[in-house]
Amino acid sequence: MHFKALSLPLLVSASVLALSGCGGSSDDDSVYPSAYIQFYNGSPNSADTDLYLDDADLGSAAYGDASGLSTVDAGDATLTLKRTDASDKLVEVISKSVTLSDGQKSLFMLIGDYEAPTLVEHKFERQELTDHFILYAMSAVENTSYDLYMADAGAPFDDASKIDSLSFGEVVEGKYWDADSTNPNWDTGDYVVYLTEPGKTEVIYESPTMKFSYDTEYTMVVRQSAGTTQNNLSVDLVINSTSISSYKDVRAGAQYRVYNSLEAQSTNVSVKGTDTDNQDELVSRELGEFHSVKYGDYQISALTADNNYSFSNRLLTLNQGDAKTVVVYLNKDDKLTTLAFEESELPQVYEHEMNVVNLVKDYANIDIYFVRQDETVETAQYKVKRLGFANSEDISLPSDYFEIIALHDDNSGNQTLLYRTEALAIDEAVNYMVSIEPDVSSSSGYRVVLLH
Repeated sequence: MHFKALSLPLLVSASVLALSGCGGSSDDDSVYPSAYIQFYNGSPNSADTDLYLDDADLGSAAYGDASGLSTVDAGDATLTLKRTDASDKLVEVISKSVTLSDGQKSLFMLIGDYEAPTLVEHKFERQELTDHFILYAMSAVENTSYDLYMADAGAPFDDASKIDSLSFGEVVEGKYWDADSTNPNWDTGDYVVYLTEPGKTEVIYESPTMKFSYDTEYTMVVRQSAGTTQNNLSVDLVINSTSISSYKDVRAGAQYRVYNSLEAQSTNVSVKGTDTDNQDELVSRELGEFHSVKYGDYQISALTADNNYSFSNRLLTLNQGDAKTVVVYLNKDDKLTTLAFEESELPQVYEHEMNVVNLVKDYANIDIYFVRQDETVETAQYKVKRLGFANSEDISLPSDYFEIIALHDDNSGNQTLLYRTEALAIDEAVNYMVSIEPDVSSSSGYRVVLLH
């Protein structure tokens, strides 16, 4: 079987050209002569997963993402989904025999528990469309069903129309409430989505404005968020590219936690909102628990136990579905201040998206290496280079044991070892944070700490 898989840069530009016309065609190419295949990852405890057709790698997708659309020959083939383990070996997740047909797209959606997943094949005839789109919908939330309502953007729930009921792993075609006899499909434009429990009218999810701009087939997937905010619903729109439009609940809550990085200083941190007044009494080097709050803008203030350091009324913005960590530290002028970063929304099971924070003001930048048992600093696969003071950066690590080594490189080939940890297990399904910070009790004057 022969394949024509587009690379990502080519895919994005090709998708824009294709989708801006009539469902991805032009006057010179008004039909879809080949078979088409795409993969969507809707398994909430999954790893980054690759799609293979026979022996060809057609791309990968993390949770809530999709591979590119690949053009392939029609016929029988073996579809396999694989992940890469901590030893960089491919591990089979699921495999099945498939039959691909000319003129049709097969969207394979992985849902459910990653250890025993469900693979849904959504197969449909691609169509030429003008100023219209086709809508399919499915729930990827196990043991839960929803009633799907939609309305024109800006309309309240009372003016929404029930489209269908959504069950786990069952794809339905949504019928447009305002279709006419000449065209049964949806008008392109802006809409809003509401979800309720079956047979009820209390809204449990409301989308922001959803843009259906392309003349193509959309597949709407209802899923739960992963990471820290695991109970929030999101709605994904899958089309013929790697770009997934994901919409959070406009009324979803948010979370935050605070890390007191100060040496030998307990600190009171206050976060106040319209109906919120949370106080955290954090001892030196303590990472607090997550607080669940409404989305919105908050005032954050802090005062050390000796009253020598403080700040007041800083702004902390928490949008719908956000989870943030706030780090309290001393800046270059020895003033108390904060930096904040968003926690990853990806599953923290096989891979760990963590934030690395540099609180060492003595150097312009620091290199941080995550060194496995068979590696050295020179051969380490995972590293963060030239991280500036009071900056943070994300890195993704597989579940494994790592020594964390912090170095300063003076750009003349001279490296100063600031700190080296023992081998640490990074294998829990939690949100990790790595902090490089001053420590008078350390022989080097610094330390590296792994927090969660």
